[in-house]
Order: sequence, then C-alpha cells, then structure tokens
Amino acid sequence: MGQKWLAILRDYLRSGNEIETPCYLYDRAGLLENIEILKKNFDGIARLFFAVKANTNLNILKLIKEHGIGAEVVSPGEIFVCKKAGFKGSEILYNNVARKKDEIIYALKNGITYFNFESINQAIILAKIAEQMNRRVKVFVRINPGIFPRTHPHLSTGSESSKFGIRMEELPEVAKTIKGLKFIELVGIHCHIGSQILSPKPFIRATTKVGEAIEYFRDNGYAIKYVNLGGGFGIPYRPSENPLNFAPIVKCYRNFKGEYNVEIFLEPGRFFVANAGYILTRVIDKKQRNHLPIYMIDAGMTENPRPALYNAYHHIEPLFEKNGRRFKIRVTGPLCENADEFGVFNLPELNIGEYLLIHNSGAYTRTMASTYNGRPLCAEYLIDSRLRLIRKKQPLRRLIEDE
Repeated sequence: MGQKWLAILRDYLRSGNEIETPCYLYDRAGLLENIEILKKNFDGIARLFFAVKANTNLNILKLIKEHGIGAEVVSPGEIFVCKKAGFKGSEILYNNVARKKDEIIYALKNGITYFNFESINQAIILAKIAEQMNRRVKVFVRINPGIFPRTHPHLSTGSESSKFGIRMEELPEVAKTIKGLKFIELVGIHCHIGSQILSPKPFIRATTKVGEAIEYFRDNGYAIKYVNLGGGFGIPYRPSENPLNFAPIVKCYRNFKGEYNVEIFLEPGRFFVANAGYILTRVIDKKQRNHLPIYMIDAGMTENPRPALYNAYHHIEPLFEKNGRRFKIRVTGPLCENADEFGVFNLPELNIGEYLLIHNSGAYTRTMASTYNGRPLCAEYLIDSRLRLIRKKQPLRRLIEDE
C-alpha cells in the first residue's frame, strides 16, 4: 500500500490546519489497488460484488461501482444506499438470513434481481409476496457446508452450529418444496463460510460441498446456472501475518467453473476497503496501571467496536515518525466501559495532543459504530491528491431528532 496519502495528511497538519479527531480516513489509491488485485485474480472467472455491510459511505460505493463491481446487500437500508450510489437492481444481490415481508416488498419494488434464501420458510414467504406482486424472482439456496475456517468463532458462518444456510441433508425437502412455488426460480447455490480467512484451504474445501449441491439439484430437474461462493478473503491485521495466497483459490475456482459450467459470483467486503482505511486519533490522557503506562485516546469502541466484539487487533502507530526508545503501552478509549480497550503496543513516548493512526479501519468500523455515551458519529475523509470531507460529523441534535 502506497504512502502518498500519508505524506498529504502530514503536510496538511504541518501547515497549521486542524482536523477534529477521531475521524475516519480513506486512501483512494489503496482502495483502487485492492479493486485491481481482485479484478486481476478473478478476471474471466467470477463476477465481483462488494459486501456493502463492510462500508456504506456513498463516495466509497460510487468509486467501487465505477470500476464495474456490483453490490451485495442484507437489508432495505443497504439497498437504499446502493440505489443512491447509482447501482441498478440488476447489479445488487440481496442476501440475508431472514427477511420480513415489508423488506421483500421494498426489494422487489426497487428491481432487485437476485435473492438468496436460507430456510424453506423464507422461500415460501418470498414466493407468496412475489406472486402478490406478479414478479418472478431468481433465487439462490444458501447451503451450510459444515466447514469451520480458522477465524474468530463469531466470523465463522459455515460451521455446523452456525445459524446460516440450509444443511446438506435438508436439500431433498428444499427441492420438493421449490417445485410447488411458481413465482420463484431456483437458479443458483450460495455458500459463504466466514470472514477474515487467511488460508486458501477452507475456500477450496467448500467447493466440494457446493459441487454436491449443484449435482443434486440438477439431478432433480433444476437448471443451476450460478454459484455464489461468498467472500471472506482476509487481510493481515498483525504485522506478523502473511497475506492470503490467492493462487490456489483462483486455480480451484477456474477448474470449478469449467467442470460445472456455471457463472461464479464473489462477494468480498473487507478485502476491498479494510487496509485502505484508518482512524485518526489523539492522546487525550496518560495514566499508569500495574507498571504499564496507559495512553487514553479520543477514539473508542464507538468508532471501532471490533476489539471489544472479537478481541480484534488493529495496529497503532504515531502519525508522525518518532525516533528513540519504544515502550509497551496499553491503549484505551475514553468511554465509560471496561471493554473500551485496543490492546498493548510498542510505542514511543508521546505527549497529550499527539496523533496516532489506527490501521486497517476501512471495514466494519463506521458501519458498526454507535452513539454510545452520547458520542455523535465522527467525520470521514477521502485522501487522493488532497484531503476531502466525504461525511460530516453528526451534530448533537441528531442524538434526539427522532424523538
């Protein structure tokens, strides 16, 4: 990832300009680099969709759309944002564990082409509403392959105990039920095994189960044309971690596409945006606890809940380089909450007011942020040739304006 954005940010602040912290920063060049990595790897093999749950900023979505990427959504809210960003209904996949009737109606009114379903009940509800609206809907059945990838348990969505998908032994009942539903057409298999996976092996193993599902449904008279193999491509959050090796995955997917004669969809989220995003924060207090210094910063679990939810690691470094000795420093947020911790890092001596960067903050941070402790959601900036505000900090009135 290039450092041009960092030089622009440093020059901006050295020139006497101020940025209110905390705030989110996105490196435009880094985002484009990630897009090209995925497009280059899967060119001619798969159609790419961005998992919008990772980042819903309109400017980010527009940039992704400009490069020929579709959108994968899980709610009417995400459909609304994608439509505002310029995505057509035919460019949107609507996947979700379970939907209410009004959510299905909203999606159909907005021209969504592809739906998944993860239970027989959901297929029946979708078919009834499609009939009421006189719309024939293309659907994917999401299978649960019973695979646990090496990731955090909360990020594993393909294991046997996971709430996601339909178990392989339930496929006969699915095939029988779908035959009686006239307004939905089963055209594809969906399988997403989890998130933040850094080994190719789970992705490859999952294709075996998907292949079994294709063969079963084709043997029972269904023309399976598409396969959505999900996302889950991880990034190195720790300096010691190695990046995901795409080569075995690409080879497997190419062979799979040829063997089963299907069009493959992929829906990465994190890989597109995570390492192109940062949280800019400042030290606002310093303490000592149990022989370990504490830097208390103005960013917390309201801006990045991942450490509290998943014990996730986000590398932290000073914005401006500092020579000299480094110390083990405990970094915490300012909230009235014991879980508001980022971890222990090797950092130099910093004064109150100095800047820090929280790395890999472009995915599942702002979309999971909250106003806990009465903290308005903070601003977002895109850095290309300059620093550009792309979402304002919420004013305090937003905390009560719906009451």
